[in-house]
Amino acid sequence: MLSGRRYRLDVTAEQAQMCEEFASVCRAVWNIGLHQRREYRRRGAWMNYAPQCAELAAAKPDHPWLKAAPSHALQQTLRDLDRACREHGTFRVRWRSKARWSPSFRFPDS
Repeated sequence: MLSGRRYRLDVTAEQAQMCEEFASVCRAVWNIGLHQRREYRRRGAWMNYAPQCAELAAAKPDHPWLKAAPSHALQQTLRDLDRACREHGTFRVRWRSKARWSPSFRFPDS
């Protein structure tokens, strides 16, 4: 049985801004990863977590905005995307838009 805990943190304004930035980067990684998966599926190929995670690591030096968020949170975003695509299909997973998504991210490690 898997168990987890969800916490609501009381953060300062500076910490809240940093969390918003983390969540925005995670949202962008989700959307880019979903776009990449859809393009692969249109060509008849397959993309999953491992190659996307390797490409994320390779893209970090070229894109400084990816360095703003912790790598564990970004990897967890790709894992969540992989699970969603396996369960629902690549073309049924929704984009994360700013308008209808409440900013969130997860740290899988303690």
